[in-house]
Amino acid sequence: MVFALGAMLGSCGGAASIDVDSLDSPCACAEATVTVVDESIDMLKDFKDIEDPSDEVRLEFVEDYKPIQAKMEEIQEKCKGDLAIEKADKDCDAAKEAADKLAEMMKMM
Repeated sequence: MVFALGAMLGSCGGAASIDVDSLDSPCACAEATVTVVDESIDMLKDFKDIEDPSDEVRLEFVEDYKPIQAKMEEIQEKCKGDLAIEKADKDCDAAKEAADKLAEMMKMM
């Protein structure tokens, strides 16, 4: 299970491939947020599926989760003001999805 968590972070695409500097619209910020939160939810689900994880597994999860958390913080720092998700056009599906995904993630934590 621990290897699966690590493999998710090491895979091509996803949160690791997001170039935060290239986010140039509220919708792009929302799309990036959805990508990172999806990975976060997947990791949290996998961790919660482990029955009585050892301290070693817990520490490995924390280490594997750090890049996701760092990417989310980077996106939050970039996507303020004019790039805030709340300012996305009504036709930006990712903006609506981001709020739902963030709520889901917070429930899991």
